[in-house]
Amino acid sequence: MSRYNLLKGFLLVLVFLSWGMAAEYAPADFGVTVDVSRFSIKDGIYLDVYLMVPRASFTFVPEGEKLKADVMFQAALLQGDQVMYGPDRWMRTYRVASEAEAAGHQQIPDISKFYALPGEYTLLVDVLDVATNRRQRIKKPVELALHEEELITSDITIASVIQKAAAENEFTKYGYDIVPNAGATFSLDSPMFYYFFEIYNLSGQGKYKLHSEVRSLGGAKVQDFGLKEKDMPGASAVEWGGFNTSGLKSGIYQFFIKVEDGQTGQQTEKSRKFYVYRAGSEEASLAVEDEYSSLEVEQLDEIYRLVSMVMTAEEKRLYESSEASGKGRILSTFWSRRDPDPTTRENEYKRDFYERVQIANRDFQSRGRLGWETDRGRVLIRYGKPDNIEQAPSALDARPWERWEYYDYEGGVEFIFVDKSGFGEYELVHSTARNEVSDEAWERWLR
Repeated sequence: MSRYNLLKGFLLVLVFLSWGMAAEYAPADFGVTVDVSRFSIKDGIYLDVYLMVPRASFTFVPEGEKLKADVMFQAALLQGDQVMYGPDRWMRTYRVASEAEAAGHQQIPDISKFYALPGEYTLLVDVLDVATNRRQRIKKPVELALHEEELITSDITIASVIQKAAAENEFTKYGYDIVPNAGATFSLDSPMFYYFFEIYNLSGQGKYKLHSEVRSLGGAKVQDFGLKEKDMPGASAVEWGGFNTSGLKSGIYQFFIKVEDGQTGQQTEKSRKFYVYRAGSEEASLAVEDEYSSLEVEQLDEIYRLVSMVMTAEEKRLYESSEASGKGRILSTFWSRRDPDPTTRENEYKRDFYERVQIANRDFQSRGRLGWETDRGRVLIRYGKPDNIEQAPSALDARPWERWEYYDYEGGVEFIFVDKSGFGEYELVHSTARNEVSDEAWERWLR
């Protein structure tokens, strides 16, 4: 996909986005979220790249009686340092009537698309604030594979809107606008969860069965949407639908689908994680001891895997030596002990903790692992947002690396992460913080 005609007159700015050239930009985190969906086409893969863009993160300048922010985007598929597909470059101008409107919380979806051959790639996305020359760079490993014989589905696209298209546009599929929710996060303000996926390699005769449900992170059934039987339209089919998340508590969930070919008996399954956040909602008034009373041990252990990153050694010991009922009480006590203001309905410590988890999952997902499971995600969740981040991109003689600095923790500490694989999997190789890996010779990992 190409948008070069949109960019005549902006070539000077694009120099700062070009690979292999000295980039005169300041690194930034605008909070842009990137997600992908893979669809099969003849002899290749059709890749949708979804972005969710927080408008307030950019710099608005006067334009007559209004304000505008110019933002440039670039996306490409790389193998090593070689650009295999793209770059796809485009520009957006966001206009508002006032500074108050500019400071609002509007999230703007965007999209890029590629037709590619099977292979392992790195998706590279650059977002440039033209007014300040600040840039966010996002790298994400993407595996594109063909499955020509077995029953499969595409990735599940999570969307905030699916509606009949008034006119063809970049979000249109099969006559409908499918507007992605790249952050996969739902709240009371935006509770509707929509999904879209394609089914491939049906036998083409008779019926196929579709079962969908919402599960907890531990795998327990939360909502069951039942089994549906449908006539096969041919060797492939398209599915979309939606449901309201307003009845779900804050947490991480899985949307699960299972397809069965009624003629051959072949089955395939797919799932996607999504997040529900109820800041300040009525659920905060629930007694904290009731939160875990109905959960199975496996579900409690899944929560513990996450929460243990900020637990003390004694709390971990007690949890691991307890039975199910005791585990639930230990988790409840963990949160209540850290509530900075027990007189309020909301536990601010718990809110901030899960906000950091969401940021980690948004920014650091890597090759099948959730962001909180990565080294950068763990450090973010445990220590909070760093006071300073130094980023060194890849060079001919060095791997990419990052230095995170915390000025007030233990008198000042740093964390060094190196992308050893070249696929955006930054590993912690050195830190000056207590009880963290220490390796004064960490620079050897750059070679």
